Amino acid sequence: FQKYEGVMEFYIIPDEEALSKCAWCQSHINDHMEVLGLGVKLRPDVDLFEYESHCIQIGLVSEEKPVYMMVTAQGSQARHDGNGGMFLVCSEGCSTELKSVLEKEISLGAMFETVRL
Repeated sequence: FQKYEGVMEFYIIPDEEALSKCAWCQSHINDHMEVLGLGVKLRPDVDLFEYESHCIQIGLVSEEKPVYMMVTAQGSQARHDGNGGMFLVCSEGCSTELKSVLEKEISLGAMFETVRL
């Protein structure tokens, strides 16, 4: 485990597991489902270099549940678009709930600076 400012925790999740579950509700996602992605800009003082191209589980400040986040790689389109992390969700409902929680994390000074669909 690595702590972020004494609160945030993250560790690498196998890609197969991370890409087959909704980041918010943990429901199974398969190759035939339409999924949505939420992108986040990380705060400048957050260094996830060692986790690039991996999925990590992070503990949220405002929620009891952990979520899966893909750390974008240098040179990727997602990183070019300003996203340091991406969340894969199974529905509009999960997207809305996760976005709301991530916005609360921003207001609490957690590791995120912005969140967008």
